[in-house]
This record gives sequence, structure tokens and C-alpha cells, in this order.
Amino acid sequence: MHTRPRDCVPSLLLSFAIASPSVIADAATPSAALLSGVFLNESRGKTTADQRKPQANSSAADETDPGVGKTPAQDKKGITPPESRRPNRWGLTAGGSQRKDWLTGENRWDLPERYNAKRMLGMPEWLDGILEHRTRYETFDVPWQLNQTGGQHQIPMQTVLWLEANYAGFRAGFEFWDARQFGAQPTYTLNNTMVNVADFTQIYAAWATQNLLDSGLGFEAKGGRQTIDLGSRRLVARNAFRNTSNAFTGLLLRLREGKGDWQVQAFATVPVVRLPEEKSKLLNNDWAWDHVQNNTVFPGVSGVFGETQSVFAGIFGETQFLPWDIRGELYLYYLDEDPSSPRNRQLYTPGFRIFRPNRKGEFDFEAESVAQTGRSRASLTARELNHEAYLEHIQLGYTFDLPWDPRILVQYDYATGGENGSGTTTNSFDTLYGARRFEYTPTGIWGPFARNNINAPGTRLFLVPHRDVTGFLAYRAWWMADSKALWQPAGLIDPTGKSGDFMGHTVELSARWDAHENIALEAGWNCLIKGNFARNAPGAPANHDNVNYFYMQTIFRF
Repeated sequence: MHTRPRDCVPSLLLSFAIASPSVIADAATPSAALLSGVFLNESRGKTTADQRKPQANSSAADETDPGVGKTPAQDKKGITPPESRRPNRWGLTAGGSQRKDWLTGENRWDLPERYNAKRMLGMPEWLDGILEHRTRYETFDVPWQLNQTGGQHQIPMQTVLWLEANYAGFRAGFEFWDARQFGAQPTYTLNNTMVNVADFTQIYAAWATQNLLDSGLGFEAKGGRQTIDLGSRRLVARNAFRNTSNAFTGLLLRLREGKGDWQVQAFATVPVVRLPEEKSKLLNNDWAWDHVQNNTVFPGVSGVFGETQSVFAGIFGETQFLPWDIRGELYLYYLDEDPSSPRNRQLYTPGFRIFRPNRKGEFDFEAESVAQTGRSRASLTARELNHEAYLEHIQLGYTFDLPWDPRILVQYDYATGGENGSGTTTNSFDTLYGARRFEYTPTGIWGPFARNNINAPGTRLFLVPHRDVTGFLAYRAWWMADSKALWQPAGLIDPTGKSGDFMGHTVELSARWDAHENIALEAGWNCLIKGNFARNAPGAPANHDNVNYFYMQTIFRF
């Protein structure tokens, strides 16, 4: 019988792997760091001290930093290994539009020196462009979702072209995104997080200055269709491992203290709906233009955007100006969906995060607390309920002053689920537009856990055996916060609670190798060891074997 974390210490399965902290997050990329204006540690989806300070390109930064050695073994105590911070490398996903921070004037990662579009095509100084292609093969062998009868596989492909023109602080650009799948069958899981053929994730215009009205403050305004990455990426993110990405149409403003001691961002947008949504069309990689959610921007206003009833807006503040190298974030998000949308969410989501960046030979930590209130419904046909939910995340890490820069991390997540006793209030936490791969499991056709109805301790080990090869091993135990509530990704529920509350263990190994300046490769394995709920819940697959998920992917960047 399984007990809760407070009653026992889950056994830790140890192995060795080489993988990249920079792709580990959501698989990798805290992409729209351009919009959040911060450099994120991909292995954690975090901001680090070095990432907030202006840096030259990665090679220059490494040569001038006396703490960074030629090999990881020569790194000095107190530095952040360059593999786990910007701008050394980008994850295995489209990142061209995220490369330059226009308020610092610095690049988050390097262009390939020999083979890049700007150099080989002779682009003028005012024009930038990058073409990226990723191919992945992924498969799992044993069913785990409601009514599944067997394993599945898929070959998702992602091709992205970004082009931007700039002049005197002004710029305009687009990002053309083609996401397709091959190999899926009519009985497989398939949705528009996997397929979005030949559409634009970004079409925008922007203006930025590093000295607004001679105040010493940096300011940026960006309008149009765009992607957004904020803070830990748990609530608002540009997806990385996923084949498609969230996008929004609207305005984002950013105000930054000259040295980066603090920064405030505000945005008012409409979520973009990826089309088509019908499974039969996704199987054939059919095309349709994406559009904003019911052409909505602000309630009661009509005109260019049509009748308007929905909005996703927020304000996000962050500071480095805390003692002991501690950073802080405070934010509020507001989502008001069109009543015709399936869930009709009207949610206020306030939260805060404090953290200390990881450095060699030092402790680091993070704590994030999120509340959620408003109204929502489970589906288009369900009745609307009051919404009261919350999420708590804490973690403590230590980077050893040893060769390979080993870093151990202990994590814990708790997210509410289910309803109150009277059935008038849902406690099901909604992660909004966040990413989860960077601290849970790969997503794609997998992704057995989300920030909903979980009580989950875990640990991770990161290694840097070589500048081009980095790695991690992860373990988690997964209980339900409410045994009578839905295990959301699996679609399993036992209203009686008699199936127990333990969903299982996950063990993960992942590996990345930057084989060439234009090419990177990654492979991983994730195992779900089924618990009593995964085996016994009504509708659970009859096959109680453990589930093995494998993936291999490569990206070419030009």
C-alpha cells in the first residue's frame, strides 16, 4: 500500500545520463524570453543572475569570465556553468525571434559562425532571418489513458522561418510556423498542440529604446500577434518541446531599469486559436487560418476586431534588489473568455516567486505560490461553478564544486483539484498558458501529469561532462491532491475514492549533444511505474505494466 509523502520517503531510482539543461525545460526553451526580458535557465525554466546582466555572445562571455574554464572540471566556485544560462545555447525548438534582447542590446545565443542565413545570403545590417527545422520520433508501449488499448507513436516535424527588419529602434517581423505529424492513427491521441500547418505565430511591430526620455530607463512596446514568456513559465510560456506554441494578439509593454535591477511588463491580448481542431483534419495535416478567440479584445467594443468579449491581460514585476542574491517576482493575470468557449473561464490569478540562482559550490532555492479565483466550467455542456484553486512549488538545490558541475535538486509541487463538498465550487487549478516539460515529463503524445490535482515530491541531478554534452536524471512520485477528482491528462476519475490516490512514479533520463554549431541532437526515456489509481480506476487500461516512453529529436538551424 502506498502512503503519502509525509508518511514515507519514496525510493529513489538512480542511473546515469547525459542531457542538456538547456533543452530540459519544456524541453528546452524558455523561448519568449525576448518578451519577458529575462534570460532563463532552461533546465529549470528559471532566471539566473548572470542572465539578467548584459553579456556579449557566448564565446566572448566565456573568454572574459575568469571563473569559466576550458572544461567543466576547471569551472571555479561561485560561477553559473555556462551550459545552464543564456546565451550559450538555445533549446531544440525555434528560437530565432528570441535571440536578441533589444533593451540590453545583447544576444541570448550565438548564430553559427560559418553557416548562417545572414552571412551566406548577404543580408543587409537592418535585416535578420533564421530558418529552423526539428524532427522528432516519439513512442510509448503501454496504454495509460482512459479507454486506451495499446501504445502509440508519432513523428512530429516543426519548420519555422523568422524574418525581421529594424531601423532606428523600430522593427517589424513575422514568424511562420509549420507543425505537422506523421504516423498517427485514427485511434491515437491527436490534437492541435501537435499539428498547426503553415500559419503565423507572430506578425508584429515594435519600438525599443534604452534611454526613455533621458531617464536611463529602457522601454519596449510590441503590438500584433506574438508569443510571450514570463517568469518561471508555469503560467505563461512560449512552448518548446510541444510541436506548436501559444500565441496572442495584442499589446505588450516593458519598462526596465537601466542595469536590470527591476523590470515591469504589462500586456492586453487575445489568445489565438489554432485551427483546425477536428481530429480527422489533423490526421491529414489539413490547413486552416488560425484566428483570435471569437475575434475578441475588450468587452462591448466593436470595430476592427469585431464584437469583443474576451481578454487575457496581466502585469508582471520583477526585481534583483533583494538581499543575499535573492530575486523576486509579483504578478496578476486576468482571463475572461467568450461565453461560447468550452470552459468559459473568468479567472484572476495572482502569485509571487522568490528564488536564488544556482552557482557552483552554493545552494539555490525557489518558492512560487499562485492563487486562482473566479468562475469556470469543465466543458461546454457542464454548469458554471465558482473557481477557487491554488498551486505551490518549492525546491532546494546545490551545485557541487566538483568536475562535471553536478547539481542536485529536490522539488515539491502541490496543485488543487476536484470540487467542494456541495458541488458549487471547483478547486481544479488551471495552468493558463504555461509549460510543464521543464520540470515534469516530456509532453507531445506523452505528458501524463499537469499542474492539476497533484501532490508530487521529486528530485533531479544535472551533469555537465563536456561543454557540448550535458545531462540530467529525474525522479518523482505522484499522489492526487483529491482522490475523488480527475487525473486530468489520463482522463481517469473515481468519484468514490476507492481506487486510492497514488498515480505512480516517473523516472527520466535525457541527453543532448551539440554535434555542430548548426545541429543539435537529443534523446530521452521516461518510465511511468503505475500506482494503484492508474491500475484500478474505472476505465483504466487492463494492461497494468509500466509505461516506457522514448524520444529522439534533432534540430537544424540556419
